[in-house]
Amino acid sequence: MPHRKSLALVAATMLATGSALAQAPAKPASQPAPASAPFATPSTAASPAQAPDPLAALAWLAGCWAGDVNQRAYTEQWTKPAAGMMLGLGHTVMAGRTLSFEFMRIEARSDGSIAYVAKPTDKPEEAFVYQGSKDDHGATRYTFANPSRDFPTEIAYAHTPADEVFAYVIGKVNGQDRQVIYPFRRVDCPAPSAAPATTATAAPATTATATPAATEPPAPPK
Repeated sequence: MPHRKSLALVAATMLATGSALAQAPAKPASQPAPASAPFATPSTAASPAQAPDPLAALAWLAGCWAGDVNQRAYTEQWTKPAAGMMLGLGHTVMAGRTLSFEFMRIEARSDGSIAYVAKPTDKPEEAFVYQGSKDDHGATRYTFANPSRDFPTEIAYAHTPADEVFAYVIGKVNGQDRQVIYPFRRVDCPAPSAAPATTATAAPATTATATPAATEPPAPPK
């Protein structure tokens, strides 16, 4: 009989445990973690191609030019086109003396035009608007004009296939047509002057003075 009671107790315990397990809510299955979206690398747009300089057609003028007529030696020096501008300097010398000098620039303007601006010696600057280029007996002639002036009304550069230049200054003097032509040849630009070398001055050598050896005082007489 005790054995039967033990079996009954075990059966009751198992029945109660099973009932409790049946009544407990099932643990939900673990959901997979949402996949993280891949990190999108922003696309780098290709930089637009740089537009050519508006003075690119006149880039051949950059450098140094020289000529001489009637014992007058004259030079012009031009920078390369940069940001829509070229800078120039003219100088005329006779017998070692300056006759005239001139500051020039060719610039692209906000209205789309191109102007040749000249500032002669002791005169206000004047602007001549670019009229374009044309063939002139095998050379290419680039013309700038200012009809409001008498002389010059027109300034032109004719560039030959041999890399020579003929500069034309055209207008009217006392009602008469006048034209002055300056032939140029390309030359090497002068090298900048080197700064004079500084000579290092050596400091005078210091002569070591020997310290006299210390002598012991004579022993006192006994």
